[in-house]
Amino acid sequence: MPQDRPDNPRRTAAQHADPAFLARMRGWRVPAARDLSLKQEMSGITREVRRLERSVGSLGEAWGTLVPGPLAVRTVILGVARGVLQVRCQDASTRYELDRWLRAGGEHALVRAAGARVIKVKLVL
Repeated sequence: MPQDRPDNPRRTAAQHADPAFLARMRGWRVPAARDLSLKQEMSGITREVRRLERSVGSLGEAWGTLVPGPLAVRTVILGVARGVLQVRCQDASTRYELDRWLRAGGEHALVRAAGARVIKVKLVL
């Protein structure tokens, strides 16, 4: 209908008072409200956590039980890629102690506990 357009000079006073007409006019002028919630961000974070859980899985539990307590609290498992478990160490001394533990048989025990997913362990700072 050409009379419903906002730039039509033939609008009547009755049309200006009509609530439906005003609602249509507002729909043309006002941009859509933006979604200010964190829904999209949280769904992305949830997806990332699920992916990490699938890749690491029960490996975190094995890491927590096999690695000595003082070393375990100063390390974070980053993930598994191509059979290489990446572990971030808090500092160089932790990395050195963990390297000694891995070479003394800890790596072999960890690979056995993790199954076929882990071939070796890489320590990063």
